[in-house]
Amino acid sequence: MNLSPGRQDLEQVAASTLERTVVAAHALAELAVRDERYDQAAALAAASYATEASMYLPLPEAVPDHGDSGADLTLVDRLSDLADALDELGQRSSDLRQIRDRHMAALHTRDAAIALRNALPVEQGAAG
Repeated sequence: MNLSPGRQDLEQVAASTLERTVVAAHALAELAVRDERYDQAAALAAASYATEASMYLPLPEAVPDHGDSGADLTLVDRLSDLADALDELGQRSSDLRQIRDRHMAALHTRDAAIALRNALPVEQGAAG
């Protein structure tokens, strides 16, 4: 995945992806009620971490398309890549608040990726 856009673009991509993650994690939590292969607590944790991460980013300029809002390993990988890109952006920042905000967004995005992976059934990526 190519995540070399400018600062604003990266933050917009991250904000939109995190919003999509919240929707997907809530859908996964609802699915967990009917299918015990999914971990409801981990899905809710993923939604919480994604919400927390988004607090450190600007609001998305456009409402993300939730047509493909499924939680899967592709979304987990995308979140991990975004976390790395946000950390890199934070390292290149000169303003202390921007450094903090970007690293905190990266931290919570990484937590969301881990929780989302753990919410999936073992055959789809859960840790155990």
